[in-house]
Amino acid sequence: MVNCFPARYFLTLRKLDSLPAADPDARISAVVADPSRLRLSARIIQTRPRWNRGSLYAGRAATRRRYGTVASSSDRHRSRDRIATDEAAVPMRRPWSSALQPEPAIVKPRPAPQFYVPSVLLPPEAAKSPTVHKIHILGEDERSKFIAHALSGVYDSVEMLGWRNISSRYRNIQRSRSSSRRSAAKIEANMAVPRILTKEDDSRIDQLVVTGKGYEAAEALKSVKHRVDENTTVCLMNDGLGVLEDVRRKIFEGMETSPSFLLGHMSHRLAFNRTYDSVKQLKNGETRLTLAELSQRKGKQLHQAPHKTETRSNFIRTLQEATDLHSSLTTYDQWLRFKLPSVIFDSVVEPVCVLLETPYQGLLQNPAAQRMMHSLLSEIIQVVEKMPEVEGSSVLQSYVRGRGIKKLLYNRIMAKRSQPSQLVRRIEHGLPTDVDYLNGYFLRRGQKLGLDLRMNIMMRDMIKARHSQAIERLNSFIPVEETSIPSDSAFRYRTVPR
Repeated sequence: MVNCFPARYFLTLRKLDSLPAADPDARISAVVADPSRLRLSARIIQTRPRWNRGSLYAGRAATRRRYGTVASSSDRHRSRDRIATDEAAVPMRRPWSSALQPEPAIVKPRPAPQFYVPSVLLPPEAAKSPTVHKIHILGEDERSKFIAHALSGVYDSVEMLGWRNISSRYRNIQRSRSSSRRSAAKIEANMAVPRILTKEDDSRIDQLVVTGKGYEAAEALKSVKHRVDENTTVCLMNDGLGVLEDVRRKIFEGMETSPSFLLGHMSHRLAFNRTYDSVKQLKNGETRLTLAELSQRKGKQLHQAPHKTETRSNFIRTLQEATDLHSSLTTYDQWLRFKLPSVIFDSVVEPVCVLLETPYQGLLQNPAAQRMMHSLLSEIIQVVEKMPEVEGSSVLQSYVRGRGIKKLLYNRIMAKRSQPSQLVRRIEHGLPTDVDYLNGYFLRRGQKLGLDLRMNIMMRDMIKARHSQAIERLNSFIPVEETSIPSDSAFRYRTVPR
């Protein structure tokens, strides 16, 4: 800064408010003070500006906007470029700039809490109980693994249960990123708690989902019978119809307390993929739920305790929050309309494939096979129309009387084409079948209604006869176990001498 005044004079600087501070031609008024009255005065703005790092108003620009500037007459003739160069080279320091900086905040340590809850105040039962309720998934099929993974994203704890001593495979979930076959598969690890056997735990179950074949439901629930009570909600997502009646008759008959039930059905297309050890989602679908009490005879009033209703409502709300399931609560007739297509296909098409030992596409080329399917379908529709719990339902009446069922059967047969029948494969391997929950269910209902269902009777007996024949054939084989021979005993089993 250049000082062009004598040392005995002092300047009183005043900034003209009417002129902008950033103007280089700003006028400055200088008043020569009396040396006998030495006094230096500078009017400083009262409002303290904010100094932010990286702000457009920080630095010299802010200084020139807030305070006046001292310059000599010779400085006024300098070029603007030189002034900018000098200012950039030698920054101006203000004696009061440090006072404008904010003071560092003093961090005071927080005192530690002076109280605690000792664990000895909790009873042993409360200490062992989990902090959150669990949803248990009981099943061995692909649906159980898919449901467990879907619920893990919205619920605190999901645990898979096993009731058979078999290895738990397929620990991943596979989804396709797009409809293109060339797109890479998206593999996700199952987020549910790994599968454990039911006999290894005896804690109470609040919410339970049961999946699998129809004949597996009673045996599966028998393994957890000691862990359920009147406050438990069970959702049955098994194949076939009449599973609930079978479970109540075999497991909970004569018991004073029994759990409340929900009926569910999924339209997702799922399959096991050995390549990625995963459950592959072939097609997205929906999940429909209904109250088990609605499946009873019309006019029969069934009342439940309020706490049971609340527990069941919370369970339904949890299932609806899982976006992958696309769950919704419907009436019983709408739920039966949603599940009836898969039940009719397994009751009409599969038995004829077993009888003729032919793949699916062979049915469309055989007029006799088509007549048998038509007879089976007519008897099943006759039973559905006269079922008391859905009598007068416009949803079911319009479906069974239209051409939608026959069109559905044709489309599914064409989609499977040369694939072998699933029921034929199960019978050949001696595995149990769901005939009692398919054709057998309609036979039981038709017998109570006094209907003649001779075609379904013949198909049911034929399937059971084929199944017994396959078991006898498999039992006639001599089992051979392949094992390794210890090295020290290998010489005893040599067939070729050295």
